[in-house]
Amino acid sequence: MDHDLKQRIIGAVVITALAAIFLPMLFDEPVDESEQTMSELKIPPVPDIALDPRIKTPPDSIAEVLSPGQDESTGLDSGKLSGTAGTQPVFVRWVIQIGSFSQQENALSLRDRLKKQGFKAFVDVMEIPGKGSLYRVRVGPELDKQHAEALRKKIDGMNQIHSIVVSEQAK
Repeated sequence: MDHDLKQRIIGAVVITALAAIFLPMLFDEPVDESEQTMSELKIPPVPDIALDPRIKTPPDSIAEVLSPGQDESTGLDSGKLSGTAGTQPVFVRWVIQIGSFSQQENALSLRDRLKKQGFKAFVDVMEIPGKGSLYRVRVGPELDKQHAEALRKKIDGMNQIHSIVVSEQAK
């Protein structure tokens, strides 16, 4: 094929492509944007009267939720768990005690096995005066005793053990 003929064909294709792109822009009508409206979402005001007297207004800050001495990350008392229930509300949480060991390695091994099974297992160390440390393997905590009991049965069935549900009080 002749070199001049190739250049003419390429030129014709380029001109046709440019015409196909730019000619519709020249003949289109301008876009009328006056009919486009933006609707705003308005949040309704808080009702003056609560519908249910048991429902209180939500707190504005973390300080209103937690009393002094409580840990902001957990909501639990950072001090000792004492029996002064008159000053602050006492919350009960439930843990499943899987076993107690005098050897830390045994407790850690059971904890790791329970974690692999998908449970929230941890080791709680209890110091016994004159006897040393006792390593308790626990799962939880749970806020509902029935849920803790169901979890205990599941753990016992999966591991052929006999665990117990223990309550812990936290202010």
